[in-house]
Amino acid sequence: MGHHERAAGTEAAPAEPPPRNRARIALGAVLVLVILTAAGLVMRLPLDDFRYTTGLSGTPGTFTAARCHTVGSGRSSSRTCTGTYVAAHGGFTARTARMDDGGIEPGRPVRVQREADGSYVRPLTSGALEDVAGAFLITSVAAFLLLGVCVSSPRVVVEGDAPLRANPRPWRMALSVLLTLSIGGGVAGALAFAAGFVMVLTGH
Repeated sequence: MGHHERAAGTEAAPAEPPPRNRARIALGAVLVLVILTAAGLVMRLPLDDFRYTTGLSGTPGTFTAARCHTVGSGRSSSRTCTGTYVAAHGGFTARTARMDDGGIEPGRPVRVQREADGSYVRPLTSGALEDVAGAFLITSVAAFLLLGVCVSSPRVVVEGDAPLRANPRPWRMALSVLLTLSIGGGVAGALAFAAGFVMVLTGH
């Protein structure tokens, strides 16, 4: 009897994954951390800029260009203007302010936000939409890469015509969420970018 009980206990014990599978799982975990960290760092760029293009952060004021000059030619050209920045509520004036913006004309004041690092940005709808597009596209790329990591897991079934529901529930939910973020983020990013381009053409 004791022999049979020990045998039954041995059969019921879950089998450990082969060393090769354990290595793939560990590599997958590392890749997930790398992707999430990289996406978080890159995501800060459009999110930080969004705060200024929407006027949520920064010091509002006006910038009046004294002179502008163009560097380069064609699509690689850039237009830089130097002039005076005056804070909206007074108390601060920068007479050596500098902006890179092709829509600024010398002598014509434009509304700007002064950033924490001393640079200036125009709070335009087109700029905000471009930041939103960037955030969506970063989310889409990150989700696509994470989806690739999940698919490479030995616990995920993607061969042949196997439906998504053929996978265990946690993996099924992860695959569904990542697939939605990847496709939805890409579409939303493209639409936001297109809307921003239209706003640029209309000067908003």
